[in-house]
Amino acid sequence: MKKISVNKSDEIAVIVEKIIEAPEQEIVLAIPKFSHLGESLSNFNLLKREADALEKKIIIESVDDHIVELAEMSGLTAINPFFAKNKRQFSDILGPKTAISGKKKPAVSVFRSESAGKNLEEEFASLEESLYRGPFGSKRWKWRIKFPKIKFSEFFLAFGSLAILAILVFAGMKVLPRAKVIIAAQTQEWVYNDSVTTDKSASLDIVKMAIPNQIFSQKKNVSLRFPASGKRQVEKRASGIVSIYNSYSSDPQPLVVQTRFATPDGKLFRLAKGITVPGAKIVEGKIIPSSIEAEVVADKPGPDYNIGPVKLLTIPGFKGTPKYQAFYGELTGNMSGGFVGEVSYPTEDDIKKAKASIQNDLESGIRTALLTQIPKEFKVLDGSSRYKILEQTIDSEADASGSFGIFSESQMTIIAFKEENLKELLVRRARKDNGEDFEIRTSGLEYGLARADFDRGLLSFPVNFKAVLARKIDAEALKKAIAGKSELELKAAVFGLPGLKSATISLWPFWVKNVPTNPEKIKISVE
Repeated sequence: MKKISVNKSDEIAVIVEKIIEAPEQEIVLAIPKFSHLGESLSNFNLLKREADALEKKIIIESVDDHIVELAEMSGLTAINPFFAKNKRQFSDILGPKTAISGKKKPAVSVFRSESAGKNLEEEFASLEESLYRGPFGSKRWKWRIKFPKIKFSEFFLAFGSLAILAILVFAGMKVLPRAKVIIAAQTQEWVYNDSVTTDKSASLDIVKMAIPNQIFSQKKNVSLRFPASGKRQVEKRASGIVSIYNSYSSDPQPLVVQTRFATPDGKLFRLAKGITVPGAKIVEGKIIPSSIEAEVVADKPGPDYNIGPVKLLTIPGFKGTPKYQAFYGELTGNMSGGFVGEVSYPTEDDIKKAKASIQNDLESGIRTALLTQIPKEFKVLDGSSRYKILEQTIDSEADASGSFGIFSESQMTIIAFKEENLKELLVRRARKDNGEDFEIRTSGLEYGLARADFDRGLLSFPVNFKAVLARKIDAEALKKAIAGKSELELKAAVFGLPGLKSATISLWPFWVKNVPTNPEKIKISVE
């Protein structure tokens, strides 16, 4: 015979492995209380099946009556080590109700020997104490209290129920209690229907009702072309730039307006305005010519004078004098603009439409660009902006394609203010008029048309401000004051508040009589 001790945590597979490895044919399994094997009858059925397959005898030894019972139900031999034999060798009978010292003894379960030859009472004598003698002569009876069997799952069920009950009681006393106070404060209306002034250098002034502003400005220019609808006959003279040289002397030589310059083929050009040709330089007895550039215009209109370049232009006025050879001109570029015929030109209506179009485009573009630069916290009112044309140039004649051009440069200026400054100004004015213990509960603000002085940087506008004022009630201070108070003290604290119109107080659940000490479980709403 081999005895194998089983641990509480041993699984059935481990125990079967030990039985297979044991060479003995008779094996005693010592199973402790609360072993995993006692969780299911199938574990013992498996032991029985393996024992039969191995032709081995398995004996279950345990002080746990539940394990002994499961083993027997599976057909295995099972014993409790506290007794010499299996307890099923005894029959449970109802013990006698015998009076001791005049008192009745409660009924208990007892075991009686079935066979005197087995002398089982002597075996139990080492484990039990004889308590009474029965009413049957010299025959000796043994008494033992037999406690009801409690399964492991039943124990946890009872323990869990008690734990849940304890949690519910704790929650009811500590977690669930809530206090809720809804307060309605006294209110009154206040209206400000007057103007407000803004100035770049101003501060919040409730006497002058002034707030600071900020000026935003941007310039932009554009050049566009528009079709010309007018037609007329014109004669245009060619023009160009001529370099005029003095190789005569070191004395300067004045030339009057309309001085003629002749080309080799006889075409004449005249000075557009009078000039003075600087004197030549004398270096080591040699004359180095000086020069000056001047505009000349063809003597006659027409495309025939659109010429150039020309190396030598003489001055007919000096002909017959030494200056004729020493003063001359040179056309390095071209003469252009000579024309005779019909051309397009912008009419007054063309110019009017072109101005309106370019002004709309320029004003729209510059406004969009400027507004994107103004921070979001600034308020821009109607009438707080100015659009100004700084420069505008219009072509008097159309080009070869029949269109004329307009160049325009403009500037936009906007005076804006922070709306939060205005609201703060109105709040201060309301407290000045009604008292510091009031606060604005609700309000509405409407603006009128602004009036701006852009040169001085001033902006004024009417406002219509309507507000509902309420007496201040410090909810956080009240929460601290009522924490842990009784219901009576709670009502006294709430209904004693200055400026109170009405209040609703509730404690939850219904059995709660005191305000929770935890501020998070106290909710105060001020309406």
